[in-house]
Amino acid sequence: MPEKKSWKQLCLHAPAVRHVRKKCLHLGVLFGCLLLVGQTYAQKVSMNIRSGSLEQAFREIEKQTGQSFIYTKSQLKQAAPVTLSVKGQELDQVLKTLFNNQPFNYSRSGNFIAVRAKETQAEANAAPVNDIMVSGVVRDANGRPLPSVSVVVPGTPFGAMTNDNGEYAIPRVPASAYLLFSYVSYQPQQVAVKGRTTINAVLLEQVRALDEAVIIGYGTTTKKMNTGAVSSITAKEIGIQPVANPLAALPGRIPGVQITQQNGLPGSAAIVQIRGQGSLGYGTLPLYVIDGVPFTNFSGGQPVTDNLNSWGTSGANGGISPFSMINPDDIERMDILKDADATAIYGARGANGVILITTKKGKSGKTRFNANVYTGTGKVGRFIPMMNTEQYLDLRKEAFSNDGATPTTANAPELTVWDQNAYTDWQKLLLGGTARSTNAEAAVSGGDTKTHFMFSGGYHRETTVYDGDFNSTRLTGRLSADHTSADNRFYAAITGNYSYDKTVLPVSDITSLYNLPPNMPLYTADGKLAWSSGFNNPLALLLRKYNGNTTNFITNANLRYTIIKDLNFKVNLGYTTTQLEQVAANPASSYNPVNNPVSFAYFTNNKSQNYIVEPTLDYTRDLGEGKLNVLVGGTLQRSLSNGTYLTGNNYSSEALLKSIIGAGLVTVNYNNYFDYKYASFFGRINYDYRKKYLLNATFRRDASSRFGPDNAIANFGAIGAGWLFSQEDFIADNLDWLSFGKLRASYGTTGNDQIVNYIYLPLLSSAGTYQGQSALLRATLPNPGVKWETTQKLDIAIELGFLKDRIMLTADYYRNRSSDQLLAAALPTQSGYNSYTVNLPAVIQNSGFEIEINSTNFKTRNFSWTTSLNVTLPKNKLLSFPGIEKSFYASSYLVGEPIDLVRRYVYTGYDPQTGIPQYADQNKDGAIDFNNDRKIIHPGTPFFGGLNNTFSYRHFDFSFFLQFNHRNGATNGFSTPIGSSRSNQNTSVLDRWRHPGDVAAYPVATTTSGTPAYAAYTQYGSSTALWGDAGYLKLRSASLAYTLPSEWLKKMKASGFKVYAEAQNLFTWTKNKYIFDPETSVPGGPPGLGTGLIAMPPLRTIVFGVNCSF
Repeated sequence: MPEKKSWKQLCLHAPAVRHVRKKCLHLGVLFGCLLLVGQTYAQKVSMNIRSGSLEQAFREIEKQTGQSFIYTKSQLKQAAPVTLSVKGQELDQVLKTLFNNQPFNYSRSGNFIAVRAKETQAEANAAPVNDIMVSGVVRDANGRPLPSVSVVVPGTPFGAMTNDNGEYAIPRVPASAYLLFSYVSYQPQQVAVKGRTTINAVLLEQVRALDEAVIIGYGTTTKKMNTGAVSSITAKEIGIQPVANPLAALPGRIPGVQITQQNGLPGSAAIVQIRGQGSLGYGTLPLYVIDGVPFTNFSGGQPVTDNLNSWGTSGANGGISPFSMINPDDIERMDILKDADATAIYGARGANGVILITTKKGKSGKTRFNANVYTGTGKVGRFIPMMNTEQYLDLRKEAFSNDGATPTTANAPELTVWDQNAYTDWQKLLLGGTARSTNAEAAVSGGDTKTHFMFSGGYHRETTVYDGDFNSTRLTGRLSADHTSADNRFYAAITGNYSYDKTVLPVSDITSLYNLPPNMPLYTADGKLAWSSGFNNPLALLLRKYNGNTTNFITNANLRYTIIKDLNFKVNLGYTTTQLEQVAANPASSYNPVNNPVSFAYFTNNKSQNYIVEPTLDYTRDLGEGKLNVLVGGTLQRSLSNGTYLTGNNYSSEALLKSIIGAGLVTVNYNNYFDYKYASFFGRINYDYRKKYLLNATFRRDASSRFGPDNAIANFGAIGAGWLFSQEDFIADNLDWLSFGKLRASYGTTGNDQIVNYIYLPLLSSAGTYQGQSALLRATLPNPGVKWETTQKLDIAIELGFLKDRIMLTADYYRNRSSDQLLAAALPTQSGYNSYTVNLPAVIQNSGFEIEINSTNFKTRNFSWTTSLNVTLPKNKLLSFPGIEKSFYASSYLVGEPIDLVRRYVYTGYDPQTGIPQYADQNKDGAIDFNNDRKIIHPGTPFFGGLNNTFSYRHFDFSFFLQFNHRNGATNGFSTPIGSSRSNQNTSVLDRWRHPGDVAAYPVATTTSGTPAYAAYTQYGSSTALWGDAGYLKLRSASLAYTLPSEWLKKMKASGFKVYAEAQNLFTWTKNKYIFDPETSVPGGPPGLGTGLIAMPPLRTIVFGVNCSF
């Protein structure tokens, strides 16, 4: 039994109460200043009201002082009209004047002003009642106790704060008094005592979210006062998804952001685009900043790519995502910066957007231990319906018959050599296994009002559906500590993140082998691997193993000193190091022995280091009736990267393949060293006038070692403005249903420096030997005139709140124009080079609309339901490209069309007599020509987004998230003619032409090269016949949790205990059933997926776990 505390221990006597309240007030003011960037005004009021309402006066005082009035609508029905004219008068005097002729009294407590009816004469003449002791418990809407709730008796020095069990006790309370309950992020509540000795309270969370902090470049603001386009996702939204990579928690949740998983294997990368693709030739990925430190890869400080591979050495997952090294449970929030107002302060690195990742920190309170453990399984969610052996052999026989050809052992072993009755379901064999995932996290945190700390560690292991011990294992450790001096002038914080990841996978993804002939043998009669000319044995491919070991360490120190009031000096120090060792072992036993193969292996070793120093000065002061904030700072960054790529041959044993020492011959394929330097000066000026009119201007001057001396420096900047029109009296007094309204706009220029290093210098490469000496040749032609790609960004938005912000709507229009495209330009043959890199005058425009709606549909003590919906309607086109018709880009791009346009032959059906495919002769010249007869098709995405619903009932929480993406793409995976050798086909081809006059879905079967039918199939795979709606709707995630009641927690001596089930990629609805997953398997899909790629789909994952805290 826990020790029962006496009421004396719970009580806070008057002197102590005053001391605690004073300290809490000081801390609250400091905390509010940090979050609101100095937007709390002095307690002076100016107003001019004639015959207005008392509520109107309340609103004006709240706007100018930050105080909050507590009252009910019914109370104010008795209020008298207000006529009041004051200028710069103290708040207390204004309140006295305001309430002088009103039937109300008021009392102030902290930032609250409680309004209550004046006593009647009978009440005033009544005999006084002795003071009483009042006690109780304060809980939230789910019944959980709330610690540190302030409970005061307005107008008296008496009060208390709740303990860890939500309990409070106040010894001297007038029987006719009121109690005021208040807590950060919860609605304050005023309760009449009425002689009661036990008063329990339930506090509801604030529906209003406009005052929540938003992280921006080098600072914070609030949603209400922000002038830029910033979207956020919090730890709560990330934590209900069983993902190892934090980016996998984002698809569909952020308007304007497209995130596509490359495949479903452990550690795989994701492709991220914020408001479209703005570059034709170089990087289009956003800048990632973790606790103020830019996340870089091995390319000498280049912003991180979607994977960490170099020189093509990778596993089946296509590359290790750098974000697979970050523990999602360590993340507090992710803020995505999109427009110029938000990104221009990052200058040359902000063109593609910025993602700010903030990790968790310790908080005040007793030392707290938290543990989170889950385990679960993953399966391929859907398989493609394929023909069985009988259907496949009939198709092959029919194809030979149509061509007038005879099957032989060389061109048709399935008809002449292999068992005609054998059947292997290759999908079930290769992809039908069960992947298992295990995750364990533990954290210890705590601190007092001046010092906080947190230490956490994590373990994550994830296997594959392949047969074999393939897995990815990650270990993480993290330390965070901060301290504020006694006089609050000095602040220091440090964080350190360490991770180690070991990945073991096949060298290649074997998903594409799902269409092997169903009667192809796996083994010979003596149990050895079977081999056939032209076929890969899929089990042999599993013998080729990739091992990748990654070590990553990120540390950050943040120091702040208040020089004088409102003037702060800050410095951010960061260091990142990443080490990647990769081995791709290819044993001779994994190749057809008829070719006399030898074992070989690839080895790569890469190390990168990144140093950054960013000092800033921040000044805030009142200016007129507004608030001015000025920020100036600089960046010094250096990134070092070196790596080696080796090939080992002549191994005496396959057991030595993972060691370079065991190789009889070692070839150095490549060795590099990059030293990237970056320096900048930046500044921001922010002014808000009367909390209604907002202005924000940013500037940055960057210098980069990636560009030649003539263009190493560039300037970037932006201006943003906002108008909180809901603060205007003519709106507030007439539109009660509109609780918030803001117009904002921004325009500015950002840059893109995601290019290779030393492009302005001639690069040399080895050219063997000359007269016994090593020879070097110039490999590239230098261009000292290359300069930054630049993007001009325009954003116009409206933000609305309805019904006291229960419904929030944000609508953005954006237009980004990217110019000075860095591309290869053709050179004449006599130059000795094919091309060189130059800035071409091409301009890409990305524009569109983003709509986001958040609503609190129901909220009672026991039940709540919230919904969030976001939709993006993007458009992309090549706005201009002078001289494109004379360049070798003429066949790839077209002015006025999207840059991802697809040209396809127009399929008109088949000849009903022969079944041979036919195509439209676009230019009427009597021939089907590659250059003249292909139609331009837009594979882009007309719209995409997501819908989330969250329900809470008593101790249960349930949520589900639907992601949708409407786009065009391939509708069938045909890469060879129907009936051709070496591949089974899906069951759709059962509806094919067989006889003259047939009406079928597909043309004639054929297998022999040189026949008219086979020749006609040359265009079939790249025609409109296999193109259409490739959109999908996914049940991306779902979560169900049960939190134990507080009574149980007391018995367990725990502060929290939750059991849960979570799922990812539960269901996918799409018109096309002949692909694994439309997200990863659609040819012509998002940039980076390639054409005709068939990858392991994201797995359907279900986990069960426990989260507890003590």
